[in-house]
Amino acid sequence: MSEEPDLTDGVDRPLDWANEPHMSSVDTIMWRGDTDRRMRGTICMLEVYDCAPDWDRLVAAHEWGSRMAPRFRQRVVDSPFGMGTPSWAVDPDFDLHYHLRRIRLGGNGSMRELLVTCEQLAMTALDAARPPWEGTLIEGLPDGKAAYFLKAHHALTDGLGAIIGLAQLHSPTREHNPGKPQPPSPDPVNITPVDLLRRQVGEEIRRIPHRVDTTFRGVRALAHPRQAVSSVLRYGRSVPRVAGLVSPPGSPLLAHRSLSWRFSAFEVPFTDLKATATATRASINDVYLAGLIGGFRLYHEKMGTPIETMPVAIPISVRRPEDPAGGNRIAVGRLAGPVGIADPFERVLTIREQVRVARHEPAVDIFNTLGSVMAWLPGSVLMQFSGTTSQNDLQASNVPGIPWDTYVAGAKVERMFPFGPLPGCAMMATMITHNGTACLGINSDGAAVTDLELFADCLVAGFGEVLALAADDDVVPGVLRRVV
Repeated sequence: MSEEPDLTDGVDRPLDWANEPHMSSVDTIMWRGDTDRRMRGTICMLEVYDCAPDWDRLVAAHEWGSRMAPRFRQRVVDSPFGMGTPSWAVDPDFDLHYHLRRIRLGGNGSMRELLVTCEQLAMTALDAARPPWEGTLIEGLPDGKAAYFLKAHHALTDGLGAIIGLAQLHSPTREHNPGKPQPPSPDPVNITPVDLLRRQVGEEIRRIPHRVDTTFRGVRALAHPRQAVSSVLRYGRSVPRVAGLVSPPGSPLLAHRSLSWRFSAFEVPFTDLKATATATRASINDVYLAGLIGGFRLYHEKMGTPIETMPVAIPISVRRPEDPAGGNRIAVGRLAGPVGIADPFERVLTIREQVRVARHEPAVDIFNTLGSVMAWLPGSVLMQFSGTTSQNDLQASNVPGIPWDTYVAGAKVERMFPFGPLPGCAMMATMITHNGTACLGINSDGAAVTDLELFADCLVAGFGEVLALAADDDVVPGVLRRVV
């Protein structure tokens, strides 16, 4: 679910990051998903600073960073009919003054007030006529602290790409470095609807040889009919599983969906997660998922609605070594979350096996395969397929963070909390590890998780069950701490 990027690669020079001039088919599907407001694909990152950053330096950092990663200066140019893959083009009217904001909390500056403010910012739609991102400096926290909230459309980048892009705002020192190279501003690009349509038709023509080759390979395979039939049957059986057509039923307790996002934040020492993974011979992802599902088990029990399984989705990277960072190179893995398993060790092992099977599904990359065809469907038609995500009770991911002390315009980054979108699911859980601390951001549908305080208590307890697997006479069990 995560890959360790080299965050030093590309420092002080323009990044090989999200530089494709045209939107991929997967990104297109995410972009068109905004046709249904419940499928809005906004990804968010909250950083908490030890002091307020220097505003002029922060503005200059965004100016520099947007030249290092030009995607942040690009807007989406779509066809008049909303079909085919859109193009990215440098906005001739790019205005950093619009994208970068500065506000002050009006209350007591608590973390609760901060998250409520971030919820409101996240639920506000991005302007489709501009580069799809906004950054907000939030002041008024106690002890002179401040926060920064970045939101961007998922079509612009995935979680890994967002971290690499965000890293351009950061510095290894609190002091200003005036010696940084200054990459030039990218030239504006004007794309007409005719240009876009010509490119789309050309791409379809170029795909013809590949499709013919695929057909011939299929015909040649008939020389070995038994092997061919076996492969087809394996793939055919895999498709319903990957598409979510045979997922377990959703929890009746989490059945309702709305437009309301609710944030909560937690943290746990990364060493505690790692120790549990070692003790159980599982991955950190397996331990992370077992803690989440343990929280759901306790929540359902306390709400008087126990269940055995729940539909869970995880991202599976299909990024190849030659692929640039940025953009979305992901497939979906489907799990039958073992909510009914009370024993935390058995729960970890069950999840480990389910994740292994999901990663090796023959049809795991089917949506990337069919994406070039699906991209030609209007957004309203594409949303007919939204059941593949809206039926999930939980989507969970984790992304690597910045593993060292880092600063933004003179302010030290104390914590990073990621908040993924709610593509019709009841909850999105996202974890990022920042300088030794695993930071967990929870985005819940307010209509699905009706008692967020109770769920928070259950989540802490669910992780406690799993983290205790690493404890012995000499080791104190780890604890998931609720931040807010």
